[in-house]
Amino acid sequence: MDELIESIRAAVAAEASPDARAAGANACRTILTALEAVAGEPLTAAVTTPSPIAAAVAMLRGVPPDQLLDLAIARLRAALPAGVAAPNVEPLKFHIITLPRGG
Repeated sequence: MDELIESIRAAVAAEASPDARAAGANACRTILTALEAVAGEPLTAAVTTPSPIAAAVAMLRGVPPDQLLDLAIARLRAALPAGVAAPNVEPLKFHIITLPRGG
């Protein structure tokens, strides 16, 4: 318990690093879980809802990259004002030049 309190003390210091603040927040959650526990029942952590960004990333984690790019392009095209069309883009063409080997 003393370690948890020390983590919280370090987290609330003015010069606390982001890692120290995260450790302090976890210590607070641990203490809160212990205080809300019912005698004789196992400790269970409170269920927290993930942020919307984390939920979106989790949803898109298994999608292939080319499908993600197609989705991004479609969303960007849909965001264009009415009557505006995206110009056609020519694919890149590379000319391969063979150089004579010097000796």
